[in-house]
Amino acid sequence: MLPTRQANPTSIRRDAWLEVDLNAIEHNLKFLRGRIKPNIKGIGETTAPRLMAVVKSDGYGHGGASVAELLEASSDGSDWLGVASIDEGTQLRASGIKLPVLILSPTPSWAIKTALENKLDITLTSEKQIRDVAACGKARVHLKVDTGMHRLGVPFAKLEAILKLIKSLPNLELVSVYSHLAMASNEEAVDRQNQLFSEAVALTKKYFADTFFHLASSEATAYPQAHYDLVRVGLYLYGLQPNTVSPTLPLRPALALRARINHINTIEAGESVGYSWTWTAQRQTLLASIPIGYADGVDRKLSNCMEGLLMGKKVNQVGRISMDQMLFDITNVPEAQEGDVITLIGSDTESTKESTKGSAKESTKETTKESGDASNTSLTLSNWAETLDTITYELACRLRTRLPRVYTRTRQK
Repeated sequence: MLPTRQANPTSIRRDAWLEVDLNAIEHNLKFLRGRIKPNIKGIGETTAPRLMAVVKSDGYGHGGASVAELLEASSDGSDWLGVASIDEGTQLRASGIKLPVLILSPTPSWAIKTALENKLDITLTSEKQIRDVAACGKARVHLKVDTGMHRLGVPFAKLEAILKLIKSLPNLELVSVYSHLAMASNEEAVDRQNQLFSEAVALTKKYFADTFFHLASSEATAYPQAHYDLVRVGLYLYGLQPNTVSPTLPLRPALALRARINHINTIEAGESVGYSWTWTAQRQTLLASIPIGYADGVDRKLSNCMEGLLMGKKVNQVGRISMDQMLFDITNVPEAQEGDVITLIGSDTESTKESTKGSAKESTKETTKESGDASNTSLTLSNWAETLDTITYELACRLRTRLPRVYTRTRQK
């Protein structure tokens, strides 16, 4: 572990880490609460829909159990939690989480009893699953209807027969009926699926009086007609944009990725660096290495295409990203030393303010003079997504591979 001149949160395990701002998650949750509206198509006609926080894939890389603990303790917290698999649900229970948890994917028949023992709600998508769950004892179940995505769910044509089957099985309590949007950012596509889902709602009400309904995800919070009784929020909870579009909502990204410089070296013009020598210096160059690479979820295709932040200045990544290391050209930051922080995702505002050359007070003055206002200097997963022609969902999930997490939270005034 290298010494540091910067007052950053850090990991005691590695000189590379993820930083998760719990205040940002609370801020996003409050915003989303205000965005979802009552919908007369649901059963709660005069009350705002409930909220399900989706914490699958280890909370989109933010730490599923830690995020769930925050949501459970918050006064504006989540009513439900959503996970993708039984192991994710049992991990939440092992962490002491008491909130209702819905497994959003089908549960294997051999794991149903484990799900029930852990008080996990089960999604049903076929007749076989219905009979398998009913054979295991009393169960709270949720029926998924295919309204057009054609991935999981009971076809609408078979819905009435399925509802009658569930009604005939006393072990099953049908808690909700739901569906999944294929294009949640497109209102026309949402309305197309919502039309069929509203028919599913009407049909279900003929057989079940207390069942509730949900359809909308984060992006569909823009369309009140799809809100029903509950809204499932995932990406927006973490302050991430779903693709490379410019941010249009007052969300705060919760995730930052940082690493400390572990080696500084000077090379001459004409020398090449890294595997296969994919980058060649055009001048005498100051190089900094940081201990993070593609084994940590930083895509190798970002080689020579990404930036970092060092003391309020952007620096270019150079050479091929290795499994455990990458290089940056820090020639324009000659004052940098081993132990200083390079930010790959997020803002380095705080580390810039606190960089020390002498006292912290002196450093703040010097940094402001050299770098200007760093408050608007930040790097996002959307920057990476644009380069890689992918989505932020994928990139956030990759970063959970082996990076330790540091959680930050400040007292709110």
